[in-house]
Amino acid sequence: MSKIRHTGIVTNNLKKSLLFWNKYLKFKIFKQADESGQLIDKIMLYKDVKVKTIKLKDSSGLIIELLSFKNSPRTKQNKIKPYSIGITHISLTVKNINNLYKFLIKRKIRFNSEPRVSADGKVIMTYCKTPEGAFLELVEEI
Repeated sequence: MSKIRHTGIVTNNLKKSLLFWNKYLKFKIFKQADESGQLIDKIMLYKDVKVKTIKLKDSSGLIIELLSFKNSPRTKQNKIKPYSIGITHISLTVKNINNLYKFLIKRKIRFNSEPRVSADGKVIMTYCKTPEGAFLELVEEI
């Protein structure tokens, strides 16, 4: 393995997700596709998949892929907690966490707490919820 390629996030509200990732966090759209066919059916484990994918990249090259299924089987939204077993969050290093926190709070993004200095004193950090229901850890290196 050489590196992590991207993180895929399924959304049921593409407009809201793009507002968060593209406008608020400044990820730039670099690729969009409407996908269907035998390959995607096999990968997604159901027939006649129709999915719109949008890949976004931040200034460091980190890639987020938003997936909006037009016809997926109905499932409940994951009820992931910060302590759930499995993958629980994405972490981003940011430049001014307090300004970003205030900016996102004004836009009704939910946080677990205000930014706080870590126990080792090396970073300021907090968790928020993305529009898709995932946790996003924001970290500023001190």
